[in-house]
Amino acid sequence: LPAVLLRTKDSREEEMASAGDDGEELKMLNKGDGIQIQVENGQKQVGDNDEFQPEIISSEWGDSEVIIVGDRKLPALVTYPDAGTNFDSCFKLFIQFCGSNCVFKHFHFVHVNPPGQHFGASTLETTLTMESLTKHLEHVLKQAKVNKFHALGCGMGSYVFLDFASKNPDRLQTLMLISPVAEKSWYFDWIYEKCNIFANKVLKYDRWWVEQFTTRWFHRLTIRENTELLELHEKLFFRLNQANVKNIQVAFTSRKDIREQLKSIKCQTLILVADGGLMENEALAVMAAMQENKHVTWVKVRNAGVLLTEEAPKCLLNPINLFFNSIFGTKITKEMLEFSQKMFEEGEER
Repeated sequence: LPAVLLRTKDSREEEMASAGDDGEELKMLNKGDGIQIQVENGQKQVGDNDEFQPEIISSEWGDSEVIIVGDRKLPALVTYPDAGTNFDSCFKLFIQFCGSNCVFKHFHFVHVNPPGQHFGASTLETTLTMESLTKHLEHVLKQAKVNKFHALGCGMGSYVFLDFASKNPDRLQTLMLISPVAEKSWYFDWIYEKCNIFANKVLKYDRWWVEQFTTRWFHRLTIRENTELLELHEKLFFRLNQANVKNIQVAFTSRKDIREQLKSIKCQTLILVADGGLMENEALAVMAAMQENKHVTWVKVRNAGVLLTEEAPKCLLNPINLFFNSIFGTKITKEMLEFSQKMFEEGEER
């Protein structure tokens, strides 16, 4: 699997020279503000001293990959990605970017991929629904021996966590929702999806199919100016089993309205959404449905799409650090504050 690593401009020339000596092809992807992403083929690396512990968990809904990182004695933080993505294309860059400068170091991670959404997955034999994905999450957490946990979901992952939290309110300690949604999809979304699936299956035309996701994931400025990031995600997207991606996307588009269920959620909640983005109205609907919960924090990020973790990781550092600090009184060091403030100011300038 390709490893996504953060690199600064100062070390770029040295790395490229050493890569040339080894005969490996490296591609530098510009994220702006002096940050570079490097993709190394055939090498899988993780930041600092953490090591991946991937395992395949089988269930009646199909096989799924679960990646556990960190000391299991620490509290669990469970992640769930958006439709058309997995851990590698939704959370990996953000978690490596934060490193030791974020309160994430006080948790161990359980990265849950939906059934059939890991690289090299076989075609699923069952038709998925959002209800089945919630049951699948409960099955995976039972296998991983995780009872109470903190949740970080993006897009479709936020829906799954909201559904799970409404049915198991005592198991969620905090909720961090990126571009959340709880309403059923519009008829236009359903028609648009069917046209794209038809073009992909019958006409063998892939552009409409992948653009359905990229125009949702990223802001129009990113699509126009950061072609390297767009190309990377398109490559990762087409490495997934496309039949499984269609299965997941159809389930997400056919989702039910669960806003009435959200009244039972009482845990501290942080909602992160793009200002003026495609999911802003849906996120507002989630917040309105949780109005009885007086512990909901709302943060908007400018010039971003659904995948804030990939497009604007700097802008998420301050809110997340302050969110956990306000709840647990987590000790935030001077270095963490300085790093977080610097990233925030650079993000504002961008």
